[in-house]
Amino acid sequence: MNKQLTMRQVVFMYLFISLSPVLRQIPSMLAREAGRGGYLSPFWSVFAILPLTAGILLLIRSFPGLNLYEIMVHLSGRVFAKFITLLYIFWILISLSAKLNIYSLTLQFTLMPKTRSDFFMQIILILVYYALLRGSKTIFRFSEFALGPIILLIGVLFVCAVGRLRTDYLFPMSTINFPSTIRASKAVIAVGGNLTLILFFADKLGIALSKKQIRRLWSGSIIFIFISFVITIFTYGITGAALTANLPFPFYITVKSISFFNIFERFEVLVTLICILSDFVTICIMFIILMRLIQWLFGIRERGFLFLPLAIISYYLSYIVSSTQFEFDYFFRFIILNINLVFQYIIPVFFGLLCILKRKHIKQQY
Repeated sequence: MNKQLTMRQVVFMYLFISLSPVLRQIPSMLAREAGRGGYLSPFWSVFAILPLTAGILLLIRSFPGLNLYEIMVHLSGRVFAKFITLLYIFWILISLSAKLNIYSLTLQFTLMPKTRSDFFMQIILILVYYALLRGSKTIFRFSEFALGPIILLIGVLFVCAVGRLRTDYLFPMSTINFPSTIRASKAVIAVGGNLTLILFFADKLGIALSKKQIRRLWSGSIIFIFISFVITIFTYGITGAALTANLPFPFYITVKSISFFNIFERFEVLVTLICILSDFVTICIMFIILMRLIQWLFGIRERGFLFLPLAIISYYLSYIVSSTQFEFDYFFRFIILNINLVFQYIIPVFFGLLCILKRKHIKQQY
């Protein structure tokens, strides 16, 4: 990366890569787990995402100018840091393969049902390779410039849908359902944990964080929770929780019934485009992180040659992970969500606690 990143670019990247699972998976998972009250689950995620934000800020401010690997080396030693790095490599590989698979399944479900999935995967890998040649900062800038118009589009969709929202799909709701809404919030928490990816690029943020940068990180977390709530209540209020729970892409079906003041229709094509762009950026970021992890693990300097073998591994692993929408839903629900909680919350919290315990020693170094 030739130039430093800004906190604005990193936060926009976090929100951008979170859009696809928020639009595609979260509404159906919340409806399946919590029924009609699932739209309350994003609020419960506050108690996990905001502490995670505080922990990330603690690590970045305690070790200015260092990335996750360097932080782990300082806190736990090189051997243990390399072991955790190896685990992160397996996690990113599994997540990357699943993302390639759901990207192709989305296109098959929405726009090109008769096209083979391997065609979509090959095209996206070629585009990712070209994007990486242009430089990592280009990908962050793309997220920064694209997120604003996409949020505006979602706002327009919500305004157009207000008249179609049915309150009987949302109310009444009994307090008996609250425990299930808390359990269902795991889906929102696991996606919101993408914020941890910022630690992989912490060495590109400079040696000190300003108050403005800190506010942007907090704002990014709150905006993610708000978007999750809006998308869920949007889907529930038009499609209904019962139907949402059984659809592979309920937000897409919901948008099919919306027009812009009876003038413009076919908004669902734009929803598919948003997911594709979000998946594209996510795959790019995952490849960058994967190559950085291998670089840290083996101490190599040049990493450009790693793309081709990693692309081949991810391509074939995607068929092992899942090959149908049903298999992917099962894999996402029982495997991806749970391992995300481990690598996005448990491990960072562990190092955050070590940071607190070693605070006096850290202050002497910095």
